[in-house]
Amino acid sequence: MIKWIAQACGFAAILLLPNYIDITSSASDSRMRFASPLTKIALAHLLDLAVVAVVFGCTMWMLRRLKAWPQVRRVLFILLPPFLFVCNLSVFPFEVPTAVVLTAIVLWTVLAGLLILRAPAFASRLFRAGSAVLTGVAVFAMVITWQLIRVALWRPGPQAFAAQIAPKPASKPRLIWILFDELAYKPTFESRDRSLSLPNFDRLRSESTIYTDMMPIAYRTMQVVPSLMLGRVVTGVEYTSAHRYLVDIDNSPHWTPFDVSASLFGEAKQHGVTTSIVGWYIAYCPIFAGVATECYWNDKDAQDSGPTSPDTSFAENVWLPLHMLTEQFTSPARAREAIADRNAEGHIASVKDVSEHALATLASSQADLIYLHLPAPHPPAFWDRRRRQFAPRGSYLDSLDYCDRLLGQLLDQLQSQPRWAATTLVVQGDHSWRTQMWRPLPGWSAEDERVSNHGQWDSRPVLLIHTAGEQSAKTMTAPTSLMYVHNFVAAQIQSMSR
Repeated sequence: MIKWIAQACGFAAILLLPNYIDITSSASDSRMRFASPLTKIALAHLLDLAVVAVVFGCTMWMLRRLKAWPQVRRVLFILLPPFLFVCNLSVFPFEVPTAVVLTAIVLWTVLAGLLILRAPAFASRLFRAGSAVLTGVAVFAMVITWQLIRVALWRPGPQAFAAQIAPKPASKPRLIWILFDELAYKPTFESRDRSLSLPNFDRLRSESTIYTDMMPIAYRTMQVVPSLMLGRVVTGVEYTSAHRYLVDIDNSPHWTPFDVSASLFGEAKQHGVTTSIVGWYIAYCPIFAGVATECYWNDKDAQDSGPTSPDTSFAENVWLPLHMLTEQFTSPARAREAIADRNAEGHIASVKDVSEHALATLASSQADLIYLHLPAPHPPAFWDRRRRQFAPRGSYLDSLDYCDRLLGQLLDQLQSQPRWAATTLVVQGDHSWRTQMWRPLPGWSAEDERVSNHGQWDSRPVLLIHTAGEQSAKTMTAPTSLMYVHNFVAAQIQSMSR
C-alpha cells in the first residue's frame, strides 16, 4: 500500500510539474513578479496534486485486480514515459521540435515493444526498475509539497508607498524615464507596416534624438533592468522569500546582494533628487523602499508556466490546470487558444492597471525623476487597433498601436505642465521583440508571422531622448550599447542636484 501511495504521489508530481515549477524553482524570478500573496495558487496546486494522486492510485488499484493485468502493465510501460515526456515539454529550457518529439516517441515505442516480444525476461526487469523509480519520485513529491507550503505562507513586500514632495519651480530640471517593455526599433520606425500609424512616436521623434543601432544588454527584462540601474551587466537574478534581491554580475561565480545605494535611485537620493516609480514585473517597491520617494508596482499576468493567477478564485485555480491538461490531449488546437486567451486576460489587467497609475503619477507627482516601466507592447497581444479596445488574439502591431495612444496621453500630460520646458524625456525599450521566443507559443498570430518575416529577429530596442527644449529631430547611427541609458540618467541626476 505504501508503495502504491508513493507511486501515485510521484506520478502526480511529474505530471503537473509544468504548472507549479515557476513558483517552486529557486532559480525562478516568480516571487519578483507578484505584488500579492500566492496562497491561493499554492494551495490550488497542492489540491491538484492530491486529486491526481488519488485518481491515479485508484485507477492502478483497479487495473491490478484485472486478470489481464500483465498485458495492461506492458501497455502502461510503453505509454507512460512518452505521455509524461509530452506533458513536460514546456519545462525544458529550450524548444523541442515536434519532429524530435515524434521521433523519440516512435523509437521508444518500437524499442519497448521489441523488448516485450523478444526479451520478456529483460522487459520484466525493466518493469520492476520503472516501478522502483516511480516510487522513488515520491521523495521529489514530498520536497515539492514542502516548497508549495512555503509559497503559501510567503507574503510580498510593499506594493506602494509615498512621501510628501514639495512643489518645484517651473525652471527646476526634471527627468521622465519611460521604459516600454519589448519595444523594438525595426517595426516601430525602420520598417513600419503600412497598416500601422504611430503619430505620437513620430511626434516625439520630430523633437528628439533617435538611436538607430542600439545593442541590447540582455535578452530578458529581469537582467536588463538591474543592469540599467547599476551600470553593470547582470547575467542572473534571484528574489528570495525573505525579499533579498540577489544578482550575478558578469557571470561571476558568486551571487551578491543588489546594491540599492549604488543604483540610479540610490544615487538620486544621495544627491537630493526626489524619485517616483511606477513599475511592472520587477518588485520595484520592496527593492527600492529605502531610496525611492514614491513607488507603485503590480503584475496581474498569469504565471509564465501555468494558467493560475492571484486574481482568480481558488476554485478556478484548481480546475483550470486539470482542465487544460485534459484538453491538450482531447483538443490541442482549442487548448492552445484557451491558453492564449487566458494569458492575454491577465496581461490586459496588467496593462490597464500600470497604465492608469503611470498617467496618474505624471499628473500629480512633483518628483524630479519619474520612472515608468510599462507592460506594453510585451506579448501576449492585448489590444485590437481596429476596434480600439482591449482584446485577446491581437498582434504585436496592435500592441504598438496601444503604446502610441498611451504615449500620446503621457506627452499631452507632460506638455501641459509648467516644468515641461525644463524636462528631459527618455523613451526606450528594454529589449527588442523576441520573435524567436514567442513564435512557438500560443497567441502568435498570422500578422505576427507576416510582419516578422516568419519569425526573423532584429535585436535593436528603441531609444529616443528628448533633451529639455529640444525642437528638432536628430539621428545617431553609430552602434550604441543600451547601457548608455544608465550613463545618461546618471549625468542627469548629477545636473539636477546642482
